[in-house]
Amino acid sequence: FYEDQILFYMKNFAKEFASDLVNLFFPLQCLGCNTPLTPHEKDICVHCQLQLPFTYFHLDRNNPMAQKLNTLLKIEAATALCYFEKNSILERMLYQLKYSGQQQLGAYFGSLMGELLKHIKDFQNVQAVIPVPLHSRRKRERGYNQATLFGSVIAQHLGVPFVEGFLLRTRNTKQLAKTKDDRNAVLKNAFELNLKKNNPKHWLLVDDVITTGATLDACGRLLLKNPENQLSIATIGYRI
Repeated sequence: FYEDQILFYMKNFAKEFASDLVNLFFPLQCLGCNTPLTPHEKDICVHCQLQLPFTYFHLDRNNPMAQKLNTLLKIEAATALCYFEKNSILERMLYQLKYSGQQQLGAYFGSLMGELLKHIKDFQNVQAVIPVPLHSRRKRERGYNQATLFGSVIAQHLGVPFVEGFLLRTRNTKQLAKTKDDRNAVLKNAFELNLKKNNPKHWLLVDDVITTGATLDACGRLLLKNPENQLSIATIGYRI
């Protein structure tokens, strides 16, 4: 018994020593400001966490995002985690998430959002979470869909299914749309539904950032084709 216990402690000590040694010569850096992380920090330093410009939209049913989307389509609730501005901490973090392979940031934001939404009545009736899909070409280039990383963790917190493959992106709009008007026109025909999949009644549609709302509008209209369906929306950023 004592030998097993000693062996256990020795293995743990060796593992921690190796980890400390690696961090000494190759310290992990904050994904927001690139400063070395302390042993008690993970991915994001405390300073950057405190700088995140939270919207608190989830506390107000008539928040600016809900007002914007309600001019486009019928929604039950809408929220964004943070305000998005140029040269901000959130912009840097989202760039790391989308283009630098830092997938853990999707889970980080999803966990923050999920903890907030599970206590809000408007989101407690959600039956499934669904991401805005990437075109297959862009997904191959990136290797993942950042909205999937975000939404799958939200679904875990809400205790509902995370559904992929029901909403499909059939056109690579980044290449086709050159102006705002072009984008709105192209997005109307950029998505389709896979009708073979099950169809919950109350969807939570998730994406990384809302700007004009055109993408969310195009996806939302498809999900609301069934008159029995309801739609709520959540994003990481709200562009002001």
